[in-house]
Amino acid sequence: MTYIATITQKGQVTIPVAIRNYLGLQASSKLIFSIDRENIVAQPVKADLLSLYGSLKTKYKKPANLKKIRQIVRKKIGENAAQEGL
Repeated sequence: MTYIATITQKGQVTIPVAIRNYLGLQASSKLIFSIDRENIVAQPVKADLLSLYGSLKTKYKKPANLKKIRQIVRKKIGENAAQEGL
């Protein structure tokens, strides 16, 4: 399929709904743009925990220790499983 979009005076383009749906894009989704010969390529950014750092306001200045977070989550999952008799 081919779609046409218009560039606004501010340099903005609306991505056609069919493309947004196909790529699973939503408001505030991020794209990586690159140039491949004469083509512009747009790819969705696949977020990981560290890339999301700073997207929320927090009182903490450093990213949380991921090892510690994993330990807490595993412990909580184990407690929940024990309560449910799994």
